[in-house]
Amino acid sequence: MLLRNCRFIVTQNEKREILENNDILIENGKILEIGTNLSKKDEIIDCSNKIIIPGLVNCHTHAAMNLLRGVSDDKNLQEWLNEDIWPMESKLNGELCYHGTLLAAAEMLLTGTTYFNDMYFHTEYVARAAEKSGMRCFIGKVMFDFFDGEKTGKIIEDSEKEIKKILDLKNERIKPTVTPHSVETCSDELLTQSRDLANKYNLFLHMHLSETEKEVNDCLKTRGKRPLILLNELGLLKNKFIGAHGIHFSEEEINILNKSKPFIVYNPCSNAKLASGICPARELNSICLGTDSVASNNNLNLFEEMKFGVFLQRVKYNDVGAMSTQRIFDSATMEGARALGMEKELGSIEIGKKADLVLIDKNNIFLNPNYNIISNLVYSFNGAVSDVIVNGKFAVRNKEIVNFDLGELIKKVEDFRG
Repeated sequence: MLLRNCRFIVTQNEKREILENNDILIENGKILEIGTNLSKKDEIIDCSNKIIIPGLVNCHTHAAMNLLRGVSDDKNLQEWLNEDIWPMESKLNGELCYHGTLLAAAEMLLTGTTYFNDMYFHTEYVARAAEKSGMRCFIGKVMFDFFDGEKTGKIIEDSEKEIKKILDLKNERIKPTVTPHSVETCSDELLTQSRDLANKYNLFLHMHLSETEKEVNDCLKTRGKRPLILLNELGLLKNKFIGAHGIHFSEEEINILNKSKPFIVYNPCSNAKLASGICPARELNSICLGTDSVASNNNLNLFEEMKFGVFLQRVKYNDVGAMSTQRIFDSATMEGARALGMEKELGSIEIGKKADLVLIDKNNIFLNPNYNIISNLVYSFNGAVSDVIVNGKFAVRNKEIVNFDLGELIKKVEDFRG
């Protein structure tokens, strides 16, 4: 495939170059060449009116929860979970999670996300949906024992079975993770066994972390230490670690994070909606971006997340320099890839990297006039991309999902809602 005469290529390379009127030659799922007047006998796409950016990376979500959009909108996290979300989730099964994940995949693809890091139930069905959609994803079976030691071993055993099922797919786009829910719901034993399971298969640990003041205060009361201090003492930060939310950190915890360099996933919209607080992203060396689920957001549009992400940092610190457009765009592209250990393959548009690319119509009303592309993408673009390529293949073509019938899927989701 040849993307010919791309009006702008936002490379996100080390120099953050933005190339004009260049071609991108794709072969075997990778970027073979970038330059002018490249030739190719196969498919040629005229991109003279397109802005090309790397595929966006959503580092924390619960895709199947697309089935629960709007079921609970005006409660704090504990009320939201206990009164509405967990009762609704008890009704879900594998097939429903398959459809919910496909719906989420459509939403992510149509707003430029090509890779998502998921934590949920029925992971085999989530994996099937991700395969069908053409997206990339990391998937982990959410684990909690609510401090019941008799359940811990079985929970780890079940998680390992799910890991093996995902590995057996032998699909390089779909990878497993280990996902204990949080310190609020997991005993020390479950956390340490999760650490050992991740080490056994060389996988990422992905969990909620310091999302609310209640979580921190409860951990102090019952364990005598703050959540991140606990995880550090239990050895979880020595793994490849991704902590979602990361709102309520002490200065000591921030220093630990910046020395050990685990990634914190900034989820500005979800955290604001649930009044959980604002992640101190300005002070953290390693941040990536996530949406959380539509049950608490209520969409999966990373462009919207970028805009809110900048604004909330400026409000938190009363400083217009608290977060730049370039840093937040980095967090949704190259830093997202780095968080998932994929920086050598994804996150920027460079020769040899995988062809995960998003095409945007340059004449979109939200992108003109064009004084600064990054500014327009972060502050004004609505996320309505025109085409999405994952691994060298179209997953969205002319604003339409390629790999499944979206209209048919929406009917099935409506059936669930009743």
